[in-house]
Amino acid sequence: MAMLVGETTADHAARPPAAPLARRAADWLDGILNPASAALALLGGLVLVAFMTVSVGSIASRVVFGSPLLGDYELVERGSAIAIFAILPYTHIKGGNVVVDMFVGMMAPAVRRFATLASEVAFGVIMAIITWRLALGGMEMYEYHDASMMLQIPTWWVFVPMVLSSALLTLVCVQRSLAALSGTLAPSGGEA
Repeated sequence: MAMLVGETTADHAARPPAAPLARRAADWLDGILNPASAALALLGGLVLVAFMTVSVGSIASRVVFGSPLLGDYELVERGSAIAIFAILPYTHIKGGNVVVDMFVGMMAPAVRRFATLASEVAFGVIMAIITWRLALGGMEMYEYHDASMMLQIPTWWVFVPMVLSSALLTLVCVQRSLAALSGTLAPSGGEA
């Protein structure tokens, strides 16, 4: 069993052998989710740049013509939500989320491994619920023909990429849970 980056020899010796099925499943999912998350994050970045351009254009229009672009706030609001949700799966699969490990770093490696597994499972459950609720919310917006005030953009359009991003993030949580279960995901807190 290979040592993890930053893992001490004592931590490596204390780590249980990887569960073969969980490890194979985590590796298989990682091969699919890593490029999908990266592509979605790139798309989210492009969306963010596009709507930043709308914001700059609106400011320029206000300076030059004395009037902002019609519906600029609506566009930026919707684009920002899409971009943020699009970047979340990549951030999580790379372990880039903020971790508050004030006490976890002082705990034994086995406790840190359990805390990592528990947090990944909890995050996965929460994201599954958020995905479900976003899907229901989008369907309601479609049924009620809800639209933005100025540009009359259907609200449900925004929900589609957000639901897809949330579903991908849920799968990333499953992959990281399997990796934590198999012992291939470094535990949170400290140098493990």
